[in-house]
Amino acid sequence: MLLIYIAHWRFPCGKPSPRIAMRTCEELARRGFEVELWVPWRYNPGFRGIDAFIYHNIKENFTIRRLPAIDLMGFIPGKLSFFLMVASFNVSIFCYAVFRGVARSAIFYCLEFRDIVLLNLLRPNVYFEAHDFYKTPIGWLNRWFFRSARGVIATNMSKMHALEKEFGLPPEGMLHKPCPVDTSMFRISSSREEARSTLGIPQEGKVILYCGQVILWKGVVTLLDAYAFLRPGEVIYFIVGGDDRTVQQFKDQCRKINAANVKIIEGVMHKDIPLWLRAADVLVLPNTGKDPTSKYDTSPLKLFEYMASGKPIVASDLPSIRNIVNEQMVWFFEPDNPAALAGAIHAAFENPRISEEKAARAQEEVEKYTWERRFSDIVPFIHARLPAGRRR
Repeated sequence: MLLIYIAHWRFPCGKPSPRIAMRTCEELARRGFEVELWVPWRYNPGFRGIDAFIYHNIKENFTIRRLPAIDLMGFIPGKLSFFLMVASFNVSIFCYAVFRGVARSAIFYCLEFRDIVLLNLLRPNVYFEAHDFYKTPIGWLNRWFFRSARGVIATNMSKMHALEKEFGLPPEGMLHKPCPVDTSMFRISSSREEARSTLGIPQEGKVILYCGQVILWKGVVTLLDAYAFLRPGEVIYFIVGGDDRTVQQFKDQCRKINAANVKIIEGVMHKDIPLWLRAADVLVLPNTGKDPTSKYDTSPLKLFEYMASGKPIVASDLPSIRNIVNEQMVWFFEPDNPAALAGAIHAAFENPRISEEKAARAQEEVEKYTWERRFSDIVPFIHARLPAGRRR
């Protein structure tokens, strides 16, 4: 059975989202689907000639098809360039699906309904995975798309409740499945000392580590502001990703406060993240409470990776975070409060036995969120929601 995953990101690139898409395709192919990943041709000079499967460490058991698109992002400011890219990608998807004769027979799996507005006119078998999902200002258009989907996979409970309340989606048409993690990847044998030696980190001192993009709703400003409350020998490491502009802005902010004990590390490949986590003393997830995406919608992949590492975690006390963990697993702090964040970090340092117990419980809990467990539920859900004549 042909399953087509649709995404409009650049492939490959250093952000986590493309890797998650490819890992999803790999898992669905492993479970018997004939999988194709449809992406737009996009301007991506930094990754010219790089094999996406090798770069993201993904088994090549599915096909990537790059469809024509007008990509002027980075050349034309504002939203026009994004609109042109998505609109042209829509046309390519529609035409290619019709040309291939798969518009009504294949399963389409997507994260953005903007990518398949045209295709949806043909009433295909669409499954929508709701992460930070987009809604147009046009209410009927949202209802038309969400209610025409065969099924919705929601990454947290607040999204399920919102879809049910706003668009009348029946609970039986939705499946709650948070983002998954390769737990075995983060259970490495290296000690903290060995990891630091390999990475060139001094053995002495306390390492406070953040790993992720430097965008506002991730709360990186709060962690940077917590620098003022650091004690001697405490160093904040930011393993950063994202576009060059935001990273440069973050570097400029660090220079303004003369943050000698803040280290910014770029270009870390995903396969090396476990070693960085092992080198740390405390891992920080400082999401802001001022952004609805952060407060309610996100299913933070980094939290799962932190949990799998077995290291103490300090996290914002938000509904999206509490959807996964509780006080027995992490040290919580008041969101957007640098002093409270520093206080939680110091509590983790000053209570090593409690920190170890929390980390152990988190590591045990994260086994519920493996790729294997996730798709053991998603695949039957897909088959059960198909038309009767196409179920397996």
